Amino acid sequence: MAFWRRGDRHDRRDGTEPPRLSGTPSPESSSARSAVFTYDPLDGQSGTEPLATLRKGALLSAVDQANDAVDAAHGDWYALARSTAVLGRTQYSSGDAELAVAAYDQTVRLYNDNSRAMGGGDDAVTGLATLVDCAGRAMLLHHRQGRRKLADSAFDVGRLFAEFLAGNGVTAPASQLLGRRAAVVQRTGQPRSGLLDPGILSLLDPQDTLREATWAVMEYLDAPGPHTLAEALHATGAEQQLWATHLAEALTVNGGHKTDCWSPTLRGSHLGLLPAAAQAVSRALGDTTGTAGDGWRLTGREIHMCYSVASGRGELRFALKDHAEYWGGLLLALGKDALRNGHTALASDCGDWLRGVLTQAAPHTLIAPWGQELHVGSQQLPS
Repeated sequence: MAFWRRGDRHDRRDGTEPPRLSGTPSPESSSARSAVFTYDPLDGQSGTEPLATLRKGALLSAVDQANDAVDAAHGDWYALARSTAVLGRTQYSSGDAELAVAAYDQTVRLYNDNSRAMGGGDDAVTGLATLVDCAGRAMLLHHRQGRRKLADSAFDVGRLFAEFLAGNGVTAPASQLLGRRAAVVQRTGQPRSGLLDPGILSLLDPQDTLREATWAVMEYLDAPGPHTLAEALHATGAEQQLWATHLAEALTVNGGHKTDCWSPTLRGSHLGLLPAAAQAVSRALGDTTGTAGDGWRLTGREIHMCYSVASGRGELRFALKDHAEYWGGLLLALGKDALRNGHTALASDCGDWLRGVLTQAAPHTLIAPWGQELHVGSQQLPS
């Protein structure tokens, strides 16, 4: 959990780290897992613990874990590339998809720029297969956001390495990429011939490609929105309010710009904007349903991530007493909303974060009326 120094979170060895988030493996949902073929190069690999947290449903903690891993990996490009791939997946499941596609693109760049340094062992195969996977995911997101040229470019990079791997006996990445590309060209009307070298195509199982295309449609192309913070604020109807315009200006990431932020830490905390935004989400969540409710949830999770970044940077060391009411109220609102909608694991994740905030902000939370209310509320969330 993100309190005080970021180093504190990486130095724990006693297994007492608070429960983290959950979400999805290669197929990002259980329905996708049962319905489609999805080869996951990261399955069982070290450094992918946030994906296990994601599968448990602890969305807040999954993104936090993944972001921590990225911050800890600087100086080791291979660890950074894998951590960035994991961050893209967790961010896609929990937050703004523009930040997710920026992370996917960063992963592709890291592996591509260092491909000659990987040698020819298992790590090289895993790394190049992860490149292909992230290129395919980036292609789907760029296409969904209307950036067709970037989608085509992502496919071209992925194809180069998918064909290389297939030519060396590793065909699953090529099947994966071909299925995802087929899902895109079915929408765009682009020619379906020439997607991969004919000699490579003869090595692939058409059923694997078909199932992968189905996954791409379910999990990316036809996934219901909102997908980005801008879309979320529009869905809530609050986009013209002052707190919303300021938040959008500070946090909006353009996944089509190579130099834009690709991690929550790089995006920053923007701490001064968070209290008003957190209050707005907390007030609205209990009375909003449908797409508007989804918009408030996504906005709330992004505000929480900003608070987590601030805590990890040490910005809250002497300021948590001024923010605990708003951060804690947001966590309570998100937790109650999750509980109402049957997402017990997410409610538990919110509860654990809330109890952590209350503990760290003591004694203020034991004295102030808002602190007492949050303490009562925290007892209503599972642990």
